[in-house]
Amino acid sequence: MDKNAPYKKKLVETPGVDERELCFERQNIAFDAIFGLLDRLGTTQDVKKIVQLFLMTIMGQLGLKRASCYLVHPSKRVLKQFYALGVANVGSLPKLDVKSAFVKWLRTLEELEHIDRFFSSYSGEDQQEIEQIAALVEEGFSYVYPLKDQDGMLGAVFLSAKVTGAGFTGFESELLKMLSGVATITIKNAWLYQMTLLSKLELERFAEVKKEFINHTSHELRTPLTVLKSALWSIEPGETEDNVMVDMAKNAVMSLSSVVEYLLSLNEIELKQTDLRMGLVDVSNIIEDCLREKLPELEEKAITVQVNDGARFKQVLIDPSKIKVVLRSLLDNALDFVEHGGKIDIETFISDSKPGTDEGIEIGDWYLGLDQRFDGDLFDGLFEEAPGIDASEGEPPFEMCLGTSHFVIRISDDGIGIPAEEIKSLAEPFKRATNSTLKNVNGLGIGLSVAQKIVAGHGGKLYCRSSKGEGSVFSIWLPMNT
Repeated sequence: MDKNAPYKKKLVETPGVDERELCFERQNIAFDAIFGLLDRLGTTQDVKKIVQLFLMTIMGQLGLKRASCYLVHPSKRVLKQFYALGVANVGSLPKLDVKSAFVKWLRTLEELEHIDRFFSSYSGEDQQEIEQIAALVEEGFSYVYPLKDQDGMLGAVFLSAKVTGAGFTGFESELLKMLSGVATITIKNAWLYQMTLLSKLELERFAEVKKEFINHTSHELRTPLTVLKSALWSIEPGETEDNVMVDMAKNAVMSLSSVVEYLLSLNEIELKQTDLRMGLVDVSNIIEDCLREKLPELEEKAITVQVNDGARFKQVLIDPSKIKVVLRSLLDNALDFVEHGGKIDIETFISDSKPGTDEGIEIGDWYLGLDQRFDGDLFDGLFEEAPGIDASEGEPPFEMCLGTSHFVIRISDDGIGIPAEEIKSLAEPFKRATNSTLKNVNGLGIGLSVAQKIVAGHGGKLYCRSSKGEGSVFSIWLPMNT
């Protein structure tokens, strides 16, 4: 049986045939199209193919010149062109901010609506937004219908007028609603399928990392333990005045404690189930504790530390022990890469705006250790590119834009710096900047991996701005409960 048969049926209007019979025949053809679409969609988890079949079906059934499907980007705050049919210049279709007046208007729709209705109800003065919607109209799109379910809006489909110039009948509107419902469910299931694959990839990658981590740790633990054992066993009763050996023991214990802390933190974050013991804390005290711990290393290298604590006495809802691990890691990095007599600056402040491009590059989840991480998002390659809001260039994910203020900790140094092109991969375990071979760098190479996970667990973001030979600036942005 030809699966394409439902799409090949032609409606022949014969003189004398009752109009109701023609209506029934149109409805039968439409239902055949729905069943045919369901049959095809049941064989694929490819989002682009799903959208293509959906657009082809509604164009054929409604007699349209062109159609375009927009989807809400999974991790960016834009409604973005995904696929279009009948459009000569796909690049002319704009991206739309999900917080724009137009997208807010879309969320209220329950029926197919003419785009002119938005202009008649719009009272704002955002010229850029008006130009974006006008660009859609200029490309021949007259109608819009939201793709949404009980969880919210997944996207929207933009439609041209019918080829015949006639308006849409009540049945055609209901047909669009049914087809859109099928497409919404299928697209959402395909996204979930892709996320399941990603989770599986994450677990497989983490299993590999754990093996390598255990191998590294066995060697790293052996050295401080050997020093500790030798130092302590060399102290005879009554020889407590031998301060050199005592200091060696203390340093070895500090090194061992740091490694164990990373080990415990890494184990906790394996399945993103870090047990955060949250409380309102003055971060200034944590910074002071960390600097006190690092005092021997700072004095040994004659490093000057300047603290500009603009947010002193401001309390943040955090897990103090975990944030201390983050600060230790960033201070360790600075200590490793700053030359003798160098400088480290620590700054805290409250920001009521989102992170700007001057913060540098966001250090993302290390488990995206494939090309997806460098593309900015797993789903970026699926979208057809178009000019407009570029969410990949310094634009924080949507959740970062919801908070009213953030507590920011910025640690700067005048060290050897990090090649700018390598910043995105800094959180990958055991990966070091290429210029780190210039120095005898200590540690396991997992400090930033753990730090990024902890900051993300607090709903925050970790940024880095650096270039080779010009020092580094790391910024921690933590949302505040205000």
